Amino acid sequence: MSLLIGTQNAAARFWELLGTGELPELGPGPRTGVLPEATVGLRLLEATRGLDLADPAAELLSATALLYHDHHDPAHNLVQDRTDADGCLVHAILHRREPDYWNAAYWFRRLSGHPIYRALTPGATRAAQSPEARGVLERLTLSGDIDPLALVHECQRVAESPCTRSIAYLRQVQHLEFAALVEHLMG
Repeated sequence: MSLLIGTQNAAARFWELLGTGELPELGPGPRTGVLPEATVGLRLLEATRGLDLADPAAELLSATALLYHDHHDPAHNLVQDRTDADGCLVHAILHRREPDYWNAAYWFRRLSGHPIYRALTPGATRAAQSPEARGVLERLTLSGDIDPLALVHECQRVAESPCTRSIAYLRQVQHLEFAALVEHLMG
């Protein structure tokens, strides 16, 4: 079995155990259907059983799972002192959801060109079904792949002037971002 297939199976197991019925809000939440912090930890252990994850990846995967379930403070505690690209990425997503757009942009600028944005672009393109979503996608992909700084800007834009279809699409893109991050950390 190739590493990629193994990673995809591990990521599928992650979402089977840690997925939610409702996609995360662009803001902090909380939303219904999230797991308590302790349950997130237990399910993450089950999802990663048998994987040989290095400590940094395991810690970042934990922060990602906590953030997906709206546990911002525990996730922040795991990433606040990280300066590597993956740590900066989780830190940036966390601040974008707070919302602290300036701080999110700061952390995204520190990680220039993270590979998950290339991986999530095709899914974001397929998900852009409405005219509003296609407009958002166009603004997100001016440089080719999804631009995380443009994603911060779009989240801020809809927070200031809500558009239901744009929000729904951005929540899909954010979920794809989480999915690509999980697969990246498991690989």
